[in-house]
Amino acid sequence: MRAIDGVALSICFNDACPLITRKLEEVREVPGDNADGITFISLTSDPLRDTPAVLKAYTLKQGVDEPHWFFLPGDKVQMDLVLGRIDQIVPPPEQHSTPLIVADVANKRWSEIRPDVPAAAIAQHLQLLTMPVAESRP
Repeated sequence: MRAIDGVALSICFNDACPLITRKLEEVREVPGDNADGITFISLTSDPLRDTPAVLKAYTLKQGVDEPHWFFLPGDKVQMDLVLGRIDQIVPPPEQHSTPLIVADVANKRWSEIRPDVPAAAIAQHLQLLTMPVAESRP
């Protein structure tokens, strides 16, 4: 298993997921972006509907079935646990938000980005987040 340098995490809500998926695909296409060092993980907010087969069909339809992008299913208990660990409680559909959560896994740095900003701004944020952290002096 290789180390993941940076992660862009999206939580898929039924009505917003296609828009966010397209936005993240645009981020991959930003010139100069080191997309190979970024892994996209999309988590379902509707585990009863989003079975592995449904998510696989979705990735094929959206054209994002690639080695650096994972659409992770799970049962409701598992998904509530995972989402709760990153402070993302799934509200009723009429109240949900659509943040992108980005992380530098190795250095345990997390940040939220609004998904409606330009793809270049998201790519820049990911690049900055994955830059080496300066060591503190005693």
